[in-house]
Amino acid sequence: MSDELTVSKPHTRRAVVKGAAWSVPVIAAAVAAPAAVASVNNAALAVTGTQTGLLTLNLLDGGGTLTATALTTVPTQISLTNGPGAINETATITVTVARPAGINIPVGRARGFGVYSYNGVNSTAGQRTTTYQTAPIIGQYGMPTTTFTTTQAINVASNGTLDIPIVFGLAGVSTGVAISLLATFPVTITVQFSTRTLTASGTISVPVGAGLL
Repeated sequence: MSDELTVSKPHTRRAVVKGAAWSVPVIAAAVAAPAAVASVNNAALAVTGTQTGLLTLNLLDGGGTLTATALTTVPTQISLTNGPGAINETATITVTVARPAGINIPVGRARGFGVYSYNGVNSTAGQRTTTYQTAPIIGQYGMPTTTFTTTQAINVASNGTLDIPIVFGLAGVSTGVAISLLATFPVTITVQFSTRTLTASGTISVPVGAGLL
């Protein structure tokens, strides 16, 4: 009896140690997953840069440029500010420029704004859409709503900030419609991750007589 007991005890200890070793990776994986989610949940997006001046803007449809003859304001930078936990994920970026409220153009078309370049890379026709209002007989009229869509690898350190430059140009065509009101175009930027979508808002402001629209 005594010999059998002596032999069985080491086997019991080894079994306990072996079981503990196998459990370590499982515990580590369970802890890592919430940290990755929390990093996205702690992040925020905002428009952090604008420019006001007699700006020279690229024409997205047809080429060339136009220079404003009155002070025009456009966003120039967005920033993603992170909380605890790094972000390393590919996201879908969408920039929408809506029609200005309070300006009624029943006949004819004016220009709007769209993304000329994002994060230092010029946009392509395939990434942009320009949508006018439509009506029977009249056809397309008013000012357009534009969208720009791309994907981006987002890498932000814990408690870090990612600044992204953005350049706007003129979208659509003008049929010579006179705009006699301040035109304020709402701008919405979204960064869509797998578990959360961040949103930032800004405006593009064009005074009367700027000669752009």
